[in-house]
Amino acid sequence: MWYFLSALVILLLIFYWWAQGNHSEQLPLHREIAISTDLIPSTDSTFAVMTYNLGYLSGMTNNLPVKPAVDLFDANLKAARDLIEKWNPDLVGFQEIDYASRRSYYRNQLDSLSQGFTVAVQSVNWNKNYVPFPYWPPKVHFGKMLSGQAVLSKFPVIESQRLVLPKPEAAPFYYKAFYLDRLIQKLKLDINGKTVVLLNVHLEAFDQATRELQAHELLKLVESYCRQYPLLLIGDFNARPPFASESVTQEQTISMFLEHPLLSPALSEADYLQHEPRHFTFDTDNPYEKLDYIFYTHQTIESIETITLKEAGEISDHIPVLMRFKLLDD
Repeated sequence: MWYFLSALVILLLIFYWWAQGNHSEQLPLHREIAISTDLIPSTDSTFAVMTYNLGYLSGMTNNLPVKPAVDLFDANLKAARDLIEKWNPDLVGFQEIDYASRRSYYRNQLDSLSQGFTVAVQSVNWNKNYVPFPYWPPKVHFGKMLSGQAVLSKFPVIESQRLVLPKPEAAPFYYKAFYLDRLIQKLKLDINGKTVVLLNVHLEAFDQATRELQAHELLKLVESYCRQYPLLLIGDFNARPPFASESVTQEQTISMFLEHPLLSPALSEADYLQHEPRHFTFDTDNPYEKLDYIFYTHQTIESIETITLKEAGEISDHIPVLMRFKLLDD
């Protein structure tokens, strides 16, 4: 009996050591990918930026103990391409986009969505040999994982960086070993001769204290750039606005950015409250809260229009947000 138990423990330790290792050593954690040198950026004064948590194109099956058929992912990929083509954003920030993961049949979703852009900035935040989630039954485990965040741009990228945010301190070691990194993608873009900073973020979903800590770190980064450059802050913040009618906590995540003297939300409090359900971004089956945001520096950027693209339907469990804007003269 003891021999059996000892052998089982050794096998579990070997599996743990292997599973939490990297699925791909070839793909760098961060890189800029040239897509097209033929695309001529618009010289129009109005631009559009979109934030979209793709939920790896799994629709409302995201994180559920099911294994969707490959047809679902292929149909959602086509629908996402059609949506982007229709709204024609100049900049798109993705969260939860798969590069080569078992859960999405090893499709490189970034390659498939990048047509019509000049450059993609790819950052990996989840690279594991085996992710044992959802926990049961084992046949629905994510397995091999290569996923992250990405930005598509029609404008040249001057520089870019992948910044890792703190993980939940109270989480057990085995949870942290398999958990994704929460990231900030920081880009400097050349938009018709002006340097613009874009921050694409995906904050902690399950632990409020960690999410607020990450928001503090993000705010420091915003402060270091917002007085010198036009700045766009976009992403999935995983927190409701403080003025939401059903806010159940006194969470400060969104308040930190609303209270910054140089930042404005693409969607104002007044516009949000005028028709709150219209602006919910989660979930897509029965939307009930806003988690996805665009902020901008109002002294250097003018917001023209903000749209919560409900027509996206169940491509993801999140709904994308798009803002049209102008850069103001110095």
